[in-house]
Amino acid sequence: MKKIKHSKFKNTGFLFELLTRQITLEVINGTEEKAKNIMAEFYGKGSEISKELRLFNLLINEKYSTDTKAEKFISAILEAHGKIEYKKLQREKYNLIKSIKENFEINNFLSSPVTNYKILASIHKLFEGKKLDVLNVKDVFNAKETLVEHISASNGNKSNTSKTDKLVEDYKKQEKDLRLLTYKILVETFNKKYTSLDDSQKGLLREYINNVTNTSKFNEYFESELIKTITELHTMYKGIKDKITKIKLRETINVLKKQKIGKKITDSQVSALMMSYELIKEIKNVNGTKS
Repeated sequence: MKKIKHSKFKNTGFLFELLTRQITLEVINGTEEKAKNIMAEFYGKGSEISKELRLFNLLINEKYSTDTKAEKFISAILEAHGKIEYKKLQREKYNLIKSIKENFEINNFLSSPVTNYKILASIHKLFEGKKLDVLNVKDVFNAKETLVEHISASNGNKSNTSKTDKLVEDYKKQEKDLRLLTYKILVETFNKKYTSLDDSQKGLLREYINNVTNTSKFNEYFESELIKTITELHTMYKGIKDKITKIKLRETINVLKKQKIGKKITDSQVSALMMSYELIKEIKNVNGTKS
């Protein structure tokens, strides 16, 4: 029996995730919007790729209370996928990857970590399996089981999440283009409120985005920046005469000292460090020194 191999080049959902991340980096760095242009060209309304992406998103985002309902939902998605013009879809994917290769170093582009890689790969295998005449039944079964577990609430979806976790989950469930827009607005709002992101702030966001799954690398980066920031704030504290500024500095230093580097850096910890960068920048601007 023919084994279904997962191909990153052919996985519509996987490529979309990578382009989404690339657009975010382009927004932060203020560079040419190559990924955004590729997205608009190939994932636009009416393309077969956009139709397949919609089915990807449904399988990623929808939840059902039982395995039976999850399996019926998967069957309905597979039936809908069968209505996509397969040859046209393949041609669009070929041109998509060609455009990506022309604009990015392909190995670096494909190596970016994607948190839901297993789900995306399972969806791709299920779609491809339906198109192949000879296939490995076990391979398809394993892919379907992965999706049933992901979709079914009876397979460990926890309801006792914190408010913060729930917000994160709600954010992840949004359509990918809406997530992008939300992130872009967040960055623009921060820029409007605090003038602009400096190199330290951009660097922190860049590392945070690029190392979503590589927690150990980001933890090392965060700890290094934390120590450097505390040291810089201590140095500033000694030279400040204004009482209010000294109080603000002392409180910030105390907050940073209480940060514990666990297995995963939280959003609140990243925010605390971002605001510390902003405080340093503010003090330097008041004192007339370059940041």
